[in-house]
Amino acid sequence: MTMIKYKWTLLLSGFMLALAAVFLLQGGGRPAASEDLSDPFLDPYALSLAHRHAGPGSETEAEKTIRLTPSWPEGKPQAGSPALLAIKISNGEGRPVNEFAVTNEKLMHLIIVSSDLQHFQHVHPEYNGEGAFELPVVFPTSGDYKIYADFQPAGMNELTRSDQMTVLGQPPEPEPLQPSETLTASVEGMKVTLEFEDAPAPQSATSMTYTFTDEETGEPIKDLELYLGAVGHAVAIHESTEHFLHIHPLNWASSGPQAAFGVSFPGSGKYKLWGQFQRRGKTFVVPFVINV
Repeated sequence: MTMIKYKWTLLLSGFMLALAAVFLLQGGGRPAASEDLSDPFLDPYALSLAHRHAGPGSETEAEKTIRLTPSWPEGKPQAGSPALLAIKISNGEGRPVNEFAVTNEKLMHLIIVSSDLQHFQHVHPEYNGEGAFELPVVFPTSGDYKIYADFQPAGMNELTRSDQMTVLGQPPEPEPLQPSETLTASVEGMKVTLEFEDAPAPQSATSMTYTFTDEETGEPIKDLELYLGAVGHAVAIHESTEHFLHIHPLNWASSGPQAAFGVSFPGSGKYKLWGQFQRRGKTFVVPFVINV
């Protein structure tokens, strides 16, 4: 009888050890993640802040030769009317770049902003081959605008190129950029709050998190949909329009209630942030102005 009890004790002990091993291998020994990052999947590339597009400083010599040339084949744009924007991507020899990799579901992401950062568009030109993209654009007002194009030539890293343009007509009086009084906004029946882990400072890595709750009930929003392959995207542009950041989320596959981003602002001054998200088939933009 003693021998039988001893065997059962050994068997039970082995079983408990096996369960403990499985529990630890599956991450059961770690503290539970906070809700903002609990949805799959954390992107280690984003954690390194490598998704920030802040200039050609880290580009190879071949990448530095890539050029963007915009034109208006049907005439210069006027406020309120569609105008056809053509974009040519060429290399250092003036030859067209023919092949591009898909990034976040598109071959090119084009950000268009007015010089005072009051107007914002994120659009996606069609590729016609031979390095040529085009799309119709409607500018809400006349005046000066700047475009930023994100694209990835085959065999290269993702690049950003910018250019300036003027929309015909009498431009409105520029609105001075003022920091937002509060980083909370009401959008599409939701309360959206932006928080920084640390106060934004130049060249200092931090995280920023958007939190979504129902405006009436206060319940957390958990049905955000993927927009261009992620829970959201954030664009930040300096008041001078010289610094541009297109930031991808850390918890890219989350459905809410939070979307977290890693960010490092290249210089001091005021920045306008546009967070872009999607819910129930509708894309919405959350703008804030911060001081770095």
